[in-house]
Amino acid sequence: MITSIHLPFFSLLLLLSQLPPSSPLNLDGTLLLSFKYSILSDPLSLLYNWDYNDATPCVWTGVACAQVVDNLGFPELFRVTGLTLSNASIAGNIPEDLGFLPHLTTLDLSSNFFSGALPRSLFNASRLRAIDLSGNAFSGSIPELAADAAISFLNLSDNKLSGNVPRTVALSPNLTVVSLRRNYLSGEIPAGIGSVRFLDISSNLLNGSLPSGFGGGSLRYLNLSSNRIAGAIPPDFAARIPANTSIDVSFNRLSGEIPASVALLNQKKEAYAGNVDLCGKPVEKLCMVPSTLSSPPNVTAANASSSAAAIAAIPKTIGSSRQPDSAAGGNGIAAQRHGLKPGVVAGIAVVPLAAVGVLSALILYIYQMKKKKNVAADKGGGGCSTPAANTYEFKKDSDVKETRTLPIWPCLTVTNAEETSEASVSDSDTNVDDHQHDPAVESRQPKRKRLLVMVDGETQLELEALFKASAYVLGSSGATIVYKAVLQDGTAFAVRRIGEGGGVGKVKEFEQQFKAVAKLRHRNLLRLRGFYWGEDEKLVISDYVSNGSLANVGVRKIGSSPHHLPFMTRLSIVKGVARGLTYIHDKKNVHGNIKPSNILLTADMEPVISDFGLHGLIYGKHARKFDGPVQHFGNMRSTALQLNPHETGNPYMGPAMFVGCTSPYHAPESLNNPKPNPKWDVYSFGILLLELLTGKVFSDRDLRQWTVGSVAENPDRVLRMADVAIRGDVAAHEEGMVAWFKLGFSCASLVPQKRPCMRDALHVLEKYPCCFK
Repeated sequence: MITSIHLPFFSLLLLLSQLPPSSPLNLDGTLLLSFKYSILSDPLSLLYNWDYNDATPCVWTGVACAQVVDNLGFPELFRVTGLTLSNASIAGNIPEDLGFLPHLTTLDLSSNFFSGALPRSLFNASRLRAIDLSGNAFSGSIPELAADAAISFLNLSDNKLSGNVPRTVALSPNLTVVSLRRNYLSGEIPAGIGSVRFLDISSNLLNGSLPSGFGGGSLRYLNLSSNRIAGAIPPDFAARIPANTSIDVSFNRLSGEIPASVALLNQKKEAYAGNVDLCGKPVEKLCMVPSTLSSPPNVTAANASSSAAAIAAIPKTIGSSRQPDSAAGGNGIAAQRHGLKPGVVAGIAVVPLAAVGVLSALILYIYQMKKKKNVAADKGGGGCSTPAANTYEFKKDSDVKETRTLPIWPCLTVTNAEETSEASVSDSDTNVDDHQHDPAVESRQPKRKRLLVMVDGETQLELEALFKASAYVLGSSGATIVYKAVLQDGTAFAVRRIGEGGGVGKVKEFEQQFKAVAKLRHRNLLRLRGFYWGEDEKLVISDYVSNGSLANVGVRKIGSSPHHLPFMTRLSIVKGVARGLTYIHDKKNVHGNIKPSNILLTADMEPVISDFGLHGLIYGKHARKFDGPVQHFGNMRSTALQLNPHETGNPYMGPAMFVGCTSPYHAPESLNNPKPNPKWDVYSFGILLLELLTGKVFSDRDLRQWTVGSVAENPDRVLRMADVAIRGDVAAHEEGMVAWFKLGFSCASLVPQKRPCMRDALHVLEKYPCCFK
């Protein structure tokens, strides 16, 4: 029985038990814990010491604090002002609560595996000045910046963001550094750029044209390269851009003359590379003047009148004396009118014209005499024949990306002395084209041997038919240009032209190397049909694959995966590539340059490996395969976008053996080893397999976090890495997906000895036949 003296004590205990437990954490700590609970993976345990029972979050890893002042000017306790967790391999989403930290000024979560949408609260924060979320997998659109946003540094590069570039990026008064490169942004470039000093929107899907009212009065760096910007550069596009600003608009679809803006004219020609229709001073390409114009386009009416006045004033200088300046009255004018008779003026005009005519006739006579002598000397063959010089057809091919209406090889002939049983030669190929060559020059040059050889035993191709083929430029790189040649019967070939100074110098050596490559035939290997050899140029003729390359599938719809391929199609492509590489390795060869742009796709989405064995033909037997110590730069996406049209979807360009280790598809040990090894191809295949499974390219840093054992230990985490476009199919193939991830990480092992051979990799893929075509 409880006495009355104990009742107050028990009543107090009962009251205290009903009160909520107090928390030592302030608001900042509570919001940061909300961020911690949204993390799916923290392999480095950086958030392990984020404890609810701590007195302050200022002791937590990655958290920075400072003493702040309240609205009344009184100092407060230390509050969270910064959160830095870069390069920590953290996976998860960012909750909206993180943007509600009242004193947060710096946020750096770069180079992790964060995904999902960007929280709008971050872009509405009134004190947040620097945001770096680069190198993650964020998707969706970029939120608009609030009018009072304090953000001055914004780095969202290397993600999967889509949609348009926010209009507020141009209008924000505080924003000075913006990097949105290597995303999937589309739409037009915003106009009215104000305070931004550094703007990089390269390697996206921006289309439309350059805006007239672009602004950019504060710009120091502007990079719009590797997009789909088309049309002419407006004259006032760079009107406000400072003269010392670095500008890069390379690899777009710009055309016309580069405006005479100081900022544009100060750039190097590399800043305009990949825009073949641009002309003007920086690109060293003259602009064509339309023949319909009666006067040059840069001659104004005032200039025209002054020019006419100058011509009319010529007779005045012929007289014996000049009129003084004071003789500007009526007498002066009369003297000028009657100084020379009309007949004298006409004679002065006619005499020079007659002299020019006589001189032209004399030159023509000499030319005809020399031409007759040259024809007599060359009669019977040896001339350079272009019987179809007027039959070239340059059209736009809807099946070809990046068509170029440029002339194909200028002149091909075959002399009887060089014919072989495999060469097909037309009688008309020995004719002389009077309009293509200077006889005086040709008479001093030795005859050049030329040879056309078809090695497959099936294709019958004559030079005359090749001359009459419609030519579509697929791309150019270094010493080579690749065309799609369509014969009159509709047959299409891919023709790679090796310019003068490139390739093997002797025809027998060239033929030997070519046949060694052409004899390798497999349904997943691009078939070589023949070649043309000449001292000034060589042509490599192969099958034309109509559906582009695996790199082309990066062209996608807004909001979709970077590879909008069905699940089964991806796996079918992987298996086809594995078959082709297994065949190459079984024949004791190495490809050495496996990457998406070298995986061509047929109309049935069957993969065809291209660019095999052409390195020696393009660069010669003694060409260097490496140009010195180039550092291996891995990234969330391919760095090749910065270098070449390799990842712009061009399936025919790029050397057959890479120059230095500059792509994440190349094995790291290839940098210091000049001898190719089949393990290089296995590594490239592993990176390609992981890319098709996850939608991103793995770097060295990514691969160090994963092994075959870690995949087995964390199958759920592995399945969450699957590309969002195929996650609906993952549930039905979980066992297969885990096995394919294991294979991908095994092939992409940084230790070459731990990689399987391609035949073993193919055997793993064939264990799941239901998932392939």
